[in-house]
Amino acid sequence: MICSLHIKNYVLINDLEINFEKGFTIITGETGAGKSIMLGALNLIAGQRADTGELLDKNKKCIVEAEFDVSQLHLTPFFEDNNLDYNKKTIIRREISSNGKSRAFINDTPVNLQSLKELSRQLIDVHSQHQSLGLQEKSTQLSYLDNIAGNDQLQANYRNIYAAYKSLLQQLIQKNEEEKRLKKDLDYYQFQWQEIDDLKLKPNELSEIKSELSVMTHAEDIKNNLQKANHLLGYKEEHVLAMLNECKQSLSVITKYNQQFEELHQRVQSAVIELKDISAEIEHQLDQVSYDPTKLEYLNERQNAIERLFRKHAVNSEEELLLLMQDFESKINGVESVAEEIIAINKQIKETKSVLEKKAQELNKNRKKAAPIFSKQVTELLQQLGMPNALFTVHLNELEELGPSGINDVELLFTANKGIQPAPLGKVASGGELSRVMLAVKSIIAKNKTLPAIIFDEIDTGVSGDVAAKMAVILKELSAHLQVISITHLPQIASKGKQHWYVYKNVQADVTTTHIKVLNKEERIHEIAKMLSNEKMTPAAISNAKELLGLPKK
Repeated sequence: MICSLHIKNYVLINDLEINFEKGFTIITGETGAGKSIMLGALNLIAGQRADTGELLDKNKKCIVEAEFDVSQLHLTPFFEDNNLDYNKKTIIRREISSNGKSRAFINDTPVNLQSLKELSRQLIDVHSQHQSLGLQEKSTQLSYLDNIAGNDQLQANYRNIYAAYKSLLQQLIQKNEEEKRLKKDLDYYQFQWQEIDDLKLKPNELSEIKSELSVMTHAEDIKNNLQKANHLLGYKEEHVLAMLNECKQSLSVITKYNQQFEELHQRVQSAVIELKDISAEIEHQLDQVSYDPTKLEYLNERQNAIERLFRKHAVNSEEELLLLMQDFESKINGVESVAEEIIAINKQIKETKSVLEKKAQELNKNRKKAAPIFSKQVTELLQQLGMPNALFTVHLNELEELGPSGINDVELLFTANKGIQPAPLGKVASGGELSRVMLAVKSIIAKNKTLPAIIFDEIDTGVSGDVAAKMAVILKELSAHLQVISITHLPQIASKGKQHWYVYKNVQADVTTTHIKVLNKEERIHEIAKMLSNEKMTPAAISNAKELLGLPKK
């Protein structure tokens, strides 16, 4: 429910605050006093775009602030989804500056107009003869029928599964596009991978090839110098090893005289061993060094092949090239992986669609049962509201494809005249007729569902007598289920209110401003008496006003 409304610097309102109660609230006042200005302020709370022309003082900003009790409306998910603080008493504020900039806040957190609209339509339902309150929107019409059919929980469950179904369909589109893209490049990736794989690369292979090529290219020079070194070590009369052996023997004779001689002997012995090892390695290398034209050609070709791929892929080592090969392999395998994912998603889609179809049929079955009941209930109320020949019909269609609400499309049909076939409500109903249809629908729905506070702006236009009295009773009954605020000119309706506000204008220093006050018992009697007697305060009018209010006439 709406707890309070505070308006500053808006049209004819300088500073105005209204505290609303539960149940049925009445707002009356002279024509042009500014009753509808408050609705305009509420429309700002509901997310309507602002206009600087609505500022009373162009040098000051306009502020409209409303407090709502949301404790019974199950709105916690909205606050969580929008990263807003949840309070049982939630405050919505709009600020319009003189330069045309507008800001919106929910519990002091800045929000965009879309978020404001999403929340406010769950809090207040403003209706005038120029607003159909969604009665012409098929989604709203279907929600009304589902409420009568007891489909609310089933519909919520269906919507969740449908959202998952649509998400799967979107995933399938994305995966198909991904597969198409991967397949397009598959030949390229396979060729690149195969080219690298055919080389059978080994780590540091290029370095080893270059080293081997260097040896083979200079084989003759290497062999000559190795032979010379080997000759000097062991094949010459005064070769190094012979002289070192002789030195070793000389030192061995004197080792017994001093420890230092023993150490010298050991060092020479080590040198002999090392030189023998070097000599053996030289002989081994001599056996290895050879000139093989066939192998030389192979190594040159191998080097060229590896270096060509290095240049092609802008890498500097075998490791980088092998990593690139792994990347190509991953992309090739990705095609198979995506294909498997597509199969899995298609399976999920089939299973989810099967569940949806069953739930859609259940929704359809319940709706078919509820449609004639809903049609009858609304028609009966309309006939009580001064339209004896009214006929309201819920026309239910079955769709070929699953939709967000099942397999049904609903249309509310109406006629106020006997012998005339019902037609779509929005096309044939006048403003007054549409208002009464809306009242009838809301009064039926409110008995089964928690609805936002509803505000009627002169719903009673063109109504009088018994019809006005019946409308007053329906509004009173409706207020037992939700907060109802009615701007009215009818005493029959005004008398049924629990709280009565009076709107009036005040002129001071040639400036007209709108004000509002809550009426006490005596003030209320006088206001209803004026409504009964066209502003003439007669004893009969006073007596009738008391009767309408259920008060003693004396």
